[in-house]
Amino acid sequence: MRNQRATGRDMIISLAVILLPAMAIYYFFSRTPAEPEVPVADWKPVVADARTEAPYDILAPSNLPETWKPVRARYGNDELQLGFLSPEKVYFEVKQRVGANQPGFVSTVTREGVEDGTSEVATASGVKRTWKRYLTGDERSHCLVRAVEGKRPSTTIVCGDVPYEGVEAFSSTLA
Repeated sequence: MRNQRATGRDMIISLAVILLPAMAIYYFFSRTPAEPEVPVADWKPVVADARTEAPYDILAPSNLPETWKPVRARYGNDELQLGFLSPEKVYFEVKQRVGANQPGFVSTVTREGVEDGTSEVATASGVKRTWKRYLTGDERSHCLVRAVEGKRPSTTIVCGDVPYEGVEAFSSTLA
């Protein structure tokens, strides 16, 4: 049955009762949440400690722009782990371990990666290093692996979710 005394004002009130909660629900579910803040790691003291304690030569980035965020820094059991977030929000990782022949270490870090050639990378000081290229098992990341033999043997792995050129550019900062 129709209410004979209903007015236009009643219709507007009814619409408001229905639309206001609907708009609130729409706003709540359609807004984009703020990007979480990435915690910054203090990596320089970790590298300094590793350089005094490690039985191998430590490689760490030098002259990285301020826009790169260090997000991981750990040294223990003769293994160094450094992680950096580029300005484009791409994660780059450097892992080093004592010993030149480390197939298990390489397999784990490259996620069962397959060898994919070599790269010749020059550092800022002009020193050229030869790296083996690895494509991760999930084909998402590219890694460079360098084994150093001699008195201070080590294996260094640099990975990033970018093409080899990006990983090479990052590894050129290692000193």
